[in-house]
Amino acid sequence: MYICLSVFFIHVFMKNHLVIIAVLALLACSCKTKQHSKPIDPNSGTAAVGKTVGTVSHQYKSTGCATVIIVKTEDAANPLVLIPKDALVAGLDKDGLELYFDYRLLKMPNPDGCTHGIMAELTNIAKK
Repeated sequence: MYICLSVFFIHVFMKNHLVIIAVLALLACSCKTKQHSKPIDPNSGTAAVGKTVGTVSHQYKSTGCATVIIVKTEDAANPLVLIPKDALVAGLDKDGLELYFDYRLLKMPNPDGCTHGIMAELTNIAKK
């Protein structure tokens, strides 16, 4: 009799746990829906514009650093110098041009010749 009861409890216990495990597995594997973004028409006036304002500069070109973006900070004596990871498009790589953009600082070494600044990935770039 004890064997029958223990087999019964083991069967019920395992059945409940299998249901719980199956539900948890389904919840963990639920797929996220992809958000498809529509292409942005730059002439529509609805293009994504970044939140940061910076000025394109070639002031370190003599040391071998092609393009940097100077961002004014509260401490005017020490502006933030961003080195774009990817080269700016020809229309935006003009000395003195002010840009709107978003950025993400990167933990990667600066290119040869770039002793000032920090590497950054720029997105949502638009002329000011």
